[in-house]
Amino acid sequence: MKPLLKLITVLTFLVSCIAATTRSDNPIQEIDYSQIIDEYLKTKIIEPTVVFNNDGRKELDLLEHKLSWRKLKKGIEITIDAYIIRTTDNVTSNIVWGSTKDNVNFANQVQRVIIYKEYQLIGFVLTNAPCTGLGCHVNYQIIYDLTSRKETYFGRFRTGSEFELYDFNSDNRPDYLSKTFFGSNTQGVNTTEFVLYSQTTNGDFSKFESEEQKRFWFKHTYTASQRYLNNEKFEEEWIEKIDKNSEE
Repeated sequence: MKPLLKLITVLTFLVSCIAATTRSDNPIQEIDYSQIIDEYLKTKIIEPTVVFNNDGRKELDLLEHKLSWRKLKKGIEITIDAYIIRTTDNVTSNIVWGSTKDNVNFANQVQRVIIYKEYQLIGFVLTNAPCTGLGCHVNYQIIYDLTSRKETYFGRFRTGSEFELYDFNSDNRPDYLSKTFFGSNTQGVNTTEFVLYSQTTNGDFSKFESEEQKRFWFKHTYTASQRYLNNEKFEEEWIEKIDKNSEE
């Protein structure tokens, strides 16, 4: 019995060594797609001329523009020089949460104003105050073209309140990246989809498309805390390769 026991012990030791070596030689690579996305977007961002974070004012002069706003019974009214924007009954261009677009009537406050002088564009971030519950996670963006006086509306839910324009196509037309939140599954894993919108010759923004592809997007699946990278997933049908770690 003793020789058999010794043989089993030796074999067990050898198997453990082989397994340890295999794990060491072929570690599971955890990829932080949040960081990959952030680093990619930094290379494409268009820097604004000026950013104003609202300190409670209802009117101000910003560059050569006179801006003011007031609450309406539904939505908000913004005056840009002599032009008036009323968000009442306007609907977002993008799907905000799940499968639905959002009515901008909920917005009643201007949180941020961003001007891109070179492109003659003004951006607004709108929120609702005071907010409660899920309403605290909602915000809206307006892109206003000073030349054509076109307005484009977007919305976000639980995906940040930043306002940024990009140059993804090197075509001298600014791009906007919409976000759609799909919520958590039973394992607490979230999904956000990003879709490319580009300025048209009319001055508004619409989904960018080509002859080969009608919609350009990438999708990030992650845990709510974004700490468990083994649950992350990245999919893309984009204008160029974002995830350099994936197989060609």
